Amino acid sequence: MAKQIQKEIQRGVESWISLGNRRPHLSIILVGDNPASHTYVRKKIRAASAVGICSEIILKPKDVSQEELLDITDQLNMDPRVSGILVQLPLPDHVDERTVCNGIAPEKDVDGFHIINIGRLCLDQHSLIPATASAVWEIIKRTGIETFGKNVVVAGRSKNVGMPIAMLLHTDGEHERPGGDATVTIAHRYTPKEQLKIHTQLADVIIVAADVYIVRLKDEVEVFSRVSYNSVLLSGIPKLITSDMVKEGAAVIDVGINYVHDPVTGKTKLVGDVDFEAVKKKASFITPVPGGVGPMTVAMLLKNTLLAAKKLIY
Repeated sequence: MAKQIQKEIQRGVESWISLGNRRPHLSIILVGDNPASHTYVRKKIRAASAVGICSEIILKPKDVSQEELLDITDQLNMDPRVSGILVQLPLPDHVDERTVCNGIAPEKDVDGFHIINIGRLCLDQHSLIPATASAVWEIIKRTGIETFGKNVVVAGRSKNVGMPIAMLLHTDGEHERPGGDATVTIAHRYTPKEQLKIHTQLADVIIVAADVYIVRLKDEVEVFSRVSYNSVLLSGIPKLITSDMVKEGAAVIDVGINYVHDPVTGKTKLVGDVDFEAVKKKASFITPVPGGVGPMTVAMLLKNTLLAAKKLIY
C-alpha cells in the first residue's frame, strides 16, 4: 500500500513540475546524534528522493539553543524554494518542542504539529494532518475497514499520534474534513489492564499506539512513559494486546515500535505492541511490524510535502 501511494505521489510531483512549477523541497532539521532519529531521517530522505522530492538535512549539535532553532525555522519559512519543514523529534530537554514546532509556518508544517494544524484538525477543517495519524486513516479507508457507528479503541493519547487518530475516527463524515463517525474510546498508561481488556473486547477496530520511550543503560533497559531526548528508540509495550483481548473479526492496527531480544537468533528484532502471531488468528485485518504503519507514515509525510508545495491547504 505504501508503495502504491509513493507511486501516486511520484506521478503528482511529475505532473506538478510539468506545469512549470518548482520541484517540491523538504527541509529536515536534525539535532544531535540520537541513532534512532538519524535512522528515521535517512529513511525520509531516501523516500523523498524516490518520488522526486528534493530534500536537505540541517544538522545541529545537541547543545544548540532554542533561539538558533527558531532562527532556522524563520529562515526556512521565508525561503520560497522550501515547500515543507520538519524538526525531527525528540529534541534535547533544554528545548521546548511545542515552541519549535509552532515556529514552523502552518503551510509548511508537513509533520502537522503546529497548533493551527492541530486546531483545524480538531474542528474538522482541512489541514496538514500528522503523518502517523494520516497513515492509520489511509489504511482504514483503502482497506475498506468500516468505522461508521463502530466501536474503536485507541490505546495511546500522545498529541502527535493517539489524539489525532482519535479525532479523525470520531468526527462527522459529512464535515469539511470527513471523519470516521466511530464511537472512540481512548486508553492510556493509567488505564488499568483489566479495564483496557473490557474495552478492546467490545471493539470493532483496535489501534495501538502506546507512547513509551526506552533508554538503554549498558545491560539494562529502563522504560519511560514520556518523551526524552536521551531515548535511544521510540517504543511501546510488546504484547500489550493479546488474543484474549480481541474479539473475533476485529481489525487491528499496530503503531508500536519495540526492539526486543530474539532468543532463537540471539539478535535484536523489531515488533509492535500487539501479539501478532496470536491475534492474527482472530483478526479480520492486522498490520505487521515492521512493514505496516511505518512505511505508510513516511508516504503520508511525502504526500503532505506535495500538498504544501501545491498550497492546497493554505
